[in-house]
Amino acid sequence: MFDFDELVPRNTPEDIKYEKLEGINDLIPMWVADMDFRCPEEVSNALAEQSRRGIFGYSEADKTYDDAVVNWFKKRYNWDVDPKTCLKLPSVILALSLSIRALTKPDDSILIMEPLYGAISRTVKMTGRRLVVSELELKGSRYEIVFDDMEKKIRENNVRMFVLCNPHNPAGRVWSRDELTRMGDICLRNNVLIVSDEIHADFIFSGHEHIPIASLSNEINKITVTCTSPTKTFNLAGIQAANIFVADDSMRRKIDLLSVATGAFGLNVMGIVATRAAYTYGEEWVNELITYLEGNATLVRSRLEGTKLKMIDIEGTYLIWIDASKVTDEDPTAFFLKNAHVRFSEGLFFGKSGEHFFRMNIACPRSMLNEALDRILEVPGVR
Repeated sequence: MFDFDELVPRNTPEDIKYEKLEGINDLIPMWVADMDFRCPEEVSNALAEQSRRGIFGYSEADKTYDDAVVNWFKKRYNWDVDPKTCLKLPSVILALSLSIRALTKPDDSILIMEPLYGAISRTVKMTGRRLVVSELELKGSRYEIVFDDMEKKIRENNVRMFVLCNPHNPAGRVWSRDELTRMGDICLRNNVLIVSDEIHADFIFSGHEHIPIASLSNEINKITVTCTSPTKTFNLAGIQAANIFVADDSMRRKIDLLSVATGAFGLNVMGIVATRAAYTYGEEWVNELITYLEGNATLVRSRLEGTKLKMIDIEGTYLIWIDASKVTDEDPTAFFLKNAHVRFSEGLFFGKSGEHFFRMNIACPRSMLNEALDRILEVPGVR
């Protein structure tokens, strides 16, 4: 058993999640996507051992690293990855930026599905590409893909790349095999490359299954850049490390050359050590963590039932998307920060359709979650 109820002190000045806000001394931060849980002890021990050596020189992942990564994906997703197709990079967002710049041209159109994690749309725009949006449709409390609109937008805008988020942040969807196959087929028909952000792939709730879109067929694999990382899974966001799988030799070479040209390539020694230890020893920890997070999601659902806050169904991730349109006309993030001293992620960061929403990070001890819920439920107009 692991102690996910432990309240771990996080009051260091460099901690972004817990940054001080003027006039608020009792802030509960539930915004940026890192967790309030200690990483697995084996990871901490491996990092401490490396630190005791006192050597932090240039490093390169070896076969033990590759074996840990390959075994993880095989066991978790039944996905056979070839380590020769893997690019080691500091982050998934960097991988997205490099893929866009290496595989498309300025003014090319790139498709996303909103609401979507805002750093993705920002990266598309800042690389000089045209952002094309196909809105997800909210049916009841569950988001669905509008496949006709997706293909229409691709054809009308001559889209060259589709950025997929699976599991989807913030909609909480774990895309099914049928949904992924339909998306892949649309991209194949229209000569569209796929960049799949699968950083939340290990957070899959009961009754659902993560399927890497590249695993569906050889044809889809050849047009896909799959972006993965242990940093979300094991709460290692500050130790930047990502594994990017690109089966097509030409695509991989282009991304690799650009990463070298920019100087943003490879992993630091602590990223190598942490990733290897996490994927080698962390499975039991992750399994218990997911059970705990499902309990947190159930708690939020039960406590918001009958209120004016509408929780969107969650199938994966630890991020809950909540509709506050019946509570306030102002930005709900500012509203709850002011009235409850609880900080959420702003809905508009995820696109125009997120205007009356906020994203809630539930990867925290249950006592903290309950206190946050107590506060927001006491705000006038919520019940």
